[in-house]
Amino acid sequence: MEVEKVRQWSKLDKLRLLNAIDESDEYNEEHLKVLGVLLEDDDPEVRAGAAMVIWNYPEVHFIDKLFDLALNDPSQEVRSQAIKTLGRYIYEGLSNEYELFSTSDAADVFVPELPLEDFLRVKNFLINVFHNESLPLESRRCAVEALGFLSEPEVVEVIEKAYQHPDIQMKVSAIFAMGRSGLEKWEPIILRELQSEVYDIRYEAVKAAGEAVIENAVPYLIKIALSQEEDKSLRLEAIWSLGLIGGEEAGKVLKSLREDPDPDVREVAEAAWEECEIYKPIEDEWIDALLEEFEEEE
Repeated sequence: MEVEKVRQWSKLDKLRLLNAIDESDEYNEEHLKVLGVLLEDDDPEVRAGAAMVIWNYPEVHFIDKLFDLALNDPSQEVRSQAIKTLGRYIYEGLSNEYELFSTSDAADVFVPELPLEDFLRVKNFLINVFHNESLPLESRRCAVEALGFLSEPEVVEVIEKAYQHPDIQMKVSAIFAMGRSGLEKWEPIILRELQSEVYDIRYEAVKAAGEAVIENAVPYLIKIALSQEEDKSLRLEAIWSLGLIGGEEAGKVLKSLREDPDPDVREVAEAAWEECEIYKPIEDEWIDALLEEFEEEE
């Protein structure tokens, strides 16, 4: 592919190319060049699409461009997507054991994919975006969500402040971040919001309960999943969260919902049940091994 010629393609063809790159399982250096070109496209939908696909290509050289788009792009869609994608760099930084890499014995062998200084640049940028009240609320919300992978005190403070914000959607973003972080600290809030009268908050709490694997949420989720009076989208999200949490009680409900009259419910219940079953043998084997080891010690 002649990358520079991509600039002359139609918008539809550019979007199709971005979709193909997003769905590709292979890491391709040429894709990096294409994404760099399309980040500067005249069409905001194309720029936003390129920023989204960079989630799969979190290369350091994209960071400054994403910063620029996040603050200066005329399109809010592009600004929001750039900020969301910066969350991937937070995730990458979280998965790096920087203390290990900094030791003299390991430094010559292991090199973190995302240097610590770049991780800190992204983290501080997102924190500053949240605290900058002159920026659009949508941008600040996206910053909260992007930071959700972290459990550092300064990020916990951001999430707490976002949760106390008077705007409902900012509160929704805070709950999203709580689910993403999985901290025990957030469990009481998520459990409480599962019964919220505000639909958007309740919906996000249902998702967060699954993402954070909150076992105490299972009774609430089962009630939602089985109710014919609940909104269908909420039911489907509750079913999927049951699959993420797993356990005997959740498994029984998911198994029964695989025979539900509604084809959408059956489809999600089947996927959730499979998700639930994936980890069950691993848990059982681990427990059996632990019991065997205990008996030998006796």
